[in-house]
Amino acid sequence: MVDEGSVGHWTEPSTVHLREKGVEQMSSPTTAQRSRGSARNRTSEASRLEPTQIIAARDLLERAEVRLRESDIVTDPTDEFSALYQAALRGAGAALAVAERPTRRRGSRSAWSRLPHALPDMTGWATYFAGLSRLRADAEAGIRAVDSAQIDELRVRVDEFLHVVEMEIVRREQGKSSNFPAGAA
Repeated sequence: MVDEGSVGHWTEPSTVHLREKGVEQMSSPTTAQRSRGSARNRTSEASRLEPTQIIAARDLLERAEVRLRESDIVTDPTDEFSALYQAALRGAGAALAVAERPTRRRGSRSAWSRLPHALPDMTGWATYFAGLSRLRADAEAGIRAVDSAQIDELRVRVDEFLHVVEMEIVRREQGKSSNFPAGAA
């Protein structure tokens, strides 16, 4: 017996309910049958994006790419590091724009803490960039300096991350769910 209110989810009927219906025994759906229903739900959820979500994601991704290009022309290492970090942050915003439903948010507003919940495949990326938050804040406050090796590594990671985000946006536009490698770890 499938509860019509939750397609793809098995609700175990009570023995009393079965006897009332004249049914002695009922078999449960197989794991494969349950997972097919769940996969259909995930696909339909992924395909139900609002046009504003795609527009917002594309806009944030473009703004991320602008910050990435700006990081090439600044001469101060702190400004360069900050621009790269902000590019990654805007990329996370773009991913969240297509992965989260537009609602009033409760709890953490940090993109790095929300990203693994919305897109578990991006947990490695979120962990990597969240680990740089303190360095960015310290560098901007003048407490710590960033060196060229840190900037070079961040540049490579941000470029890779923005590519992954763009792939996710395209997948969501096509109504497909996420299935790419976790990335930075």
